[in-house]
Amino acid sequence: MDETPGSLTLSELEDMKVVDVAGVEVGALLDVVATTTADPPVVTAFFIQYGDGQLAASWAQVAEIDVDAERLLLGVPLDAVKPASLRSDELSLVDALLDNQVLDMRRRAFVRVQDVVLETREDRLVVAGVDASSAALARRFGLRFLSRRLPKKSGDFVPWGDVNLIALRLSRLNFVEAFAELAELHPADIAEVIGQVGPRERAAVLAALHAGLAADTLQEMDEDLRSAALQEMPVERASVVLERIEADEAADILSGLPDSLAQELLARLPDKREQDLRRLASHPEHTAGSLMTTDFVMLPRTATAGKALAWIRRERPEQHMMTYLYVVDREERLVGVVSLRDLVLADPDDQLLTFMEDDVVRVTADVDEEEVGRIMTKYDLLAIPVVDDQCALLGIVTLDDALEAVVPGDWKQRLPRLFR
Repeated sequence: MDETPGSLTLSELEDMKVVDVAGVEVGALLDVVATTTADPPVVTAFFIQYGDGQLAASWAQVAEIDVDAERLLLGVPLDAVKPASLRSDELSLVDALLDNQVLDMRRRAFVRVQDVVLETREDRLVVAGVDASSAALARRFGLRFLSRRLPKKSGDFVPWGDVNLIALRLSRLNFVEAFAELAELHPADIAEVIGQVGPRERAAVLAALHAGLAADTLQEMDEDLRSAALQEMPVERASVVLERIEADEAADILSGLPDSLAQELLARLPDKREQDLRRLASHPEHTAGSLMTTDFVMLPRTATAGKALAWIRRERPEQHMMTYLYVVDREERLVGVVSLRDLVLADPDDQLLTFMEDDVVRVTADVDEEEVGRIMTKYDLLAIPVVDDQCALLGIVTLDDALEAVVPGDWKQRLPRLFR
């Protein structure tokens, strides 16, 4: 970069004339090679076009890099330079980075590499980072006067420590390298990353994640991508992932699939799960029934606090299922609700019916989604039970799903998933 002393860019080196120690022109500089075993990568060689082949001058064989004269001067005769080859731990910067996408780990976003910034540190040349700015693109096309006038934005320069070469690694099917950092991200971050790559890379990422993480990632993806991603999976894998997705989300995804595939996936699920999803899918859109999930904790009114806690410890329900614990009679009719806090503080021998809240705010499945949101907001509820005409418990609507249904479309992606 012009304003950084001791630095230069890859575009300044590309096509530079290469001259040996005797002043004889060897050829043109094709690429710069760096070893990935160092952090940041250290330049080890320069690939040179020589006739119909390529040579590789090592960093030690370079006497001078004259940017103004556009010349790389070797300190050795031509016969000391070996044919070009690339080791598995080396990266050819022009081929691997220039005009390709890398993942900015700090911002969780892909950027297109317009240039690579190199710096001299002690007696070495290292890769300092990548430049994604329009100014870098103008500089590459010889429009340096224009590059100085173009505005610089935060995120244009990505330090090498924040660069992840996942797109390159996926294209080479090198999953060990590609997922070393990606698998540590939150599902929402993984969803954002794979939302920026093509179908092939998206399928590769989801295939490499364990089923639970793949399910969480699918739930965070845009609606139009979730169904596509599921269709890209083998049916066996898709059914395993679908089984781990929250019931209401799974029903929504199934509604966007071709009917034949949806039926095949449903047939592969356990009977209880299949019945729940078919029931959810049967409710009209924009109603409480279409928003609800069948993932909740239901306890018999005759249970004691101690037995209820023992059941929770044994079954280990998901966190979002334990916001409220619903108390039912023998016919599974809703008779009360208990908070987890009240359950933990109760005496182990206390029956649920002695400390449950029996005046439960509830809705039926046909209630409009906007009314559901209004009721939950009015009573400050994190979840609301959905019942039938006989007050049998059908499911619950969580606050995030209620809000997502009623807020403007451009706000939906900003909503947190409150119960994950």
